[in-house]
Amino acid sequence: MGGVVAGAVPAAEAAPSKAKMLQAVTLRAKPTNKSTALAIIPKGGVVNTNDTAYVVGSVYKACGVKERLWYPVTWKGIKGYTVAACMQSV
Repeated sequence: MGGVVAGAVPAAEAAPSKAKMLQAVTLRAKPTNKSTALAIIPKGGVVNTNDTAYVVGSVYKACGVKERLWYPVTWKGIKGYTVAACMQSV
């Protein structure tokens, strides 16, 4: 699966096991913009996905996309959610 993991991804399609961030993003406790910020994942940072599919959360605008899809990920041992629009499989 190449390219950006974003809104056009069907729910049944598996998330990449590793993904690179296309810009710096906030790792959140829940898939909402207002949930607790756990860390900042830098542009180019590689995360491990925790699940096989995205979840629908609050609307955000990131990486030039207005979207509401989030992926559960692990960044340096911290589990949380990040915006799907800024993830690229590696």
